[in-house]
Amino acid sequence: MPAKIHYQDNLFFLHSIIRTIESGLRLDIDPEYFRDKILEDIFFVHAVLQRKHRMLKEQEQLIHRTTYLRALRRTAAFFRTFLSRLLESETSFQDAFTPYLERLKTITAEQEALVRDVEAILDRVEPEEDTASSIVSSEEFSFLLAEDKEEPDGDEGDR
Repeated sequence: MPAKIHYQDNLFFLHSIIRTIESGLRLDIDPEYFRDKILEDIFFVHAVLQRKHRMLKEQEQLIHRTTYLRALRRTAAFFRTFLSRLLESETSFQDAFTPYLERLKTITAEQEALVRDVEAILDRVEPEEDTASSIVSSEEFSFLLAEDKEEPDGDEGDR
């Protein structure tokens, strides 16, 4: 395992792979040439997302963990949406994917569970951050209101 894992770059690359597959499926390409490659990429993206999820879940003290979890959630949600559209829409690959429909449905459900789990982790981690930022916002808001009240009404012409 590498000494440093580049979570954001890895997730960005996975996002790019998903977009490329999605774009390819919009074309009239021949399923007999590309089916195996597309399925291989789908299985690869799924496996890497699952692995990144396990790693981020276990490494609670990781610097920028929240940022990486948000990136993971975004990529997994995009992948889940892509898979849902793939299963629901009619493409030239529909017949080619028929033997793999159950596996694709399972992957979609696993990605849904991954997204829910990441959201639950973020809900546990982020309330502390949200509270701190909302306190600052309230104080700033109060300060601005207090400043506005202190401004004399008749001095506007002097400016």
